[in-house]
Amino acid sequence: MTAAFLGVSLASNAFLFAFAIPNLFRRLFGEGALTSAFIPVLSDRLQSGEGDAAAYRFVNQVLLRLVVVTVGLAIVLGLLFFAASVYFSHRLGEDGNWSQPMAEQWFLGSLLSVLLIPYMPIICVTAILGAVLNTRNRFAVPALSNVLLNVGMISALILGGLTMKLPAEQLVWWLSIGVLVGGCLQLLSALVALWFEGWRPRIERGPVEGMDALMRLFIPSLWGAAILQVNILVSRLLAFGLNETATTTLNYAHRLIELPLGMFAVAIATVIFPQMSLMVSSDDREGLIDSYGHGMRLTIALIAPAAVGLIVLNEPIIQLLFQWGRFTSEDVALTGPLLLILAMATPMYAIITLNTRAFHAMKDTRTPVLYAGVAFLVNLVASLALMGPFQARGLALAGLLSAVIHAALVVRGLAKARPELSKANIGRALRIVLVSSVGMALVAFFASEGIEALFGTTKQASLIICVGVIPLAAAVYFALLFALKFEDRHEVVSLTKRLIGKT
Repeated sequence: MTAAFLGVSLASNAFLFAFAIPNLFRRLFGEGALTSAFIPVLSDRLQSGEGDAAAYRFVNQVLLRLVVVTVGLAIVLGLLFFAASVYFSHRLGEDGNWSQPMAEQWFLGSLLSVLLIPYMPIICVTAILGAVLNTRNRFAVPALSNVLLNVGMISALILGGLTMKLPAEQLVWWLSIGVLVGGCLQLLSALVALWFEGWRPRIERGPVEGMDALMRLFIPSLWGAAILQVNILVSRLLAFGLNETATTTLNYAHRLIELPLGMFAVAIATVIFPQMSLMVSSDDREGLIDSYGHGMRLTIALIAPAAVGLIVLNEPIIQLLFQWGRFTSEDVALTGPLLLILAMATPMYAIITLNTRAFHAMKDTRTPVLYAGVAFLVNLVASLALMGPFQARGLALAGLLSAVIHAALVVRGLAKARPELSKANIGRALRIVLVSSVGMALVAFFASEGIEALFGTTKQASLIICVGVIPLAAAVYFALLFALKFEDRHEVVSLTKRLIGKT
């Protein structure tokens, strides 16, 4: 709906830029490093025998500190963005190196940032409340939290875009208000649910057991998460300052590669991580080799066809999903090459995810942070070098280069730390997946070319390709896996069915 009502426009870029700031801190203080450290400590407090009262005292102290930090950051950032909007307002109408559209984009982005900054403390507190509910086996409210945000955003788009037919430059204000309304609904739902669990908000005085343990876990995790999020933010800033299309087109391309990464790479790493942790703790070298090899084979076998599909069929997929309303065929042509490049990086991201979890299973959080820092520097330098001659494609190529180097570092580093992992049967699996992927790519390419020759590059052709060619190509891929006797072929099919069924 955002694509349909905003298209690829100055206003869309400005909204995505403004929304990126609270999302960065949400992933640091809400759903990211803080939550990862908070849940184990809270679980210990609940199991300590001191009852819910002691656990809730700990929760209140964490919430108090979180509110103070995030509200303080929101005030500082709000003032900075307001000052930036004043500065850019003076650039409007001036002659100079800045084009007028870029001055307008920075001005609108700064103003929207001032409006959206309050979402940051709201969503961070909501995430912690959701984590508390999860420890009490209350999963529905936290799981449905993002639905409430989407309700707020979709309602704003319908009211402002469909009913009032506002231009994009005005509609983004309604959309931003929809974000705040959705955020308030998220917070309210979590507060009410936890209230019925017996929690009451209080300012707790004096020391509370668990805070030291929380900080010991939180600080190392924060460094790793901060590098990743700053890397994303820097890429967004460079895209925002590049032209009036880069931010939006890169965002939609990233959205499409996040789907297979979330469905397959993260899901597999989440399952394999505790297995590897157990094998390391029990010093079971053979078990560790089996768990790691199994995880790598599954990851490669499931991510490779998704990446191939996005590479070969990038424009039909984008056309079917996004080409509505103000999102035009020209916007599809701009987004397609970016998706092609980023899809090539998808297997690298999946490998990074699993191998980083392997380091964590060995209780080594320092090494992955160092590798992430190197990847950040590579991305920054490559982005600055390539964005001039290649525009948005240069930023995507920089991301690809960074991902390749990052993946190579974690694989090589893990092999040095655990030489026995070289015995994992991955080389043969790679060759089988490569051959199967090539066969799938050929089928997808020639079938899509034939359909476009009959129907042209139309929405009808895109529908036929997505509904018909993608299942056909997937069937060819799995048939080749079985024919070549891929070691985990039965589990690949079973896991695919389970994960698709859950979505």
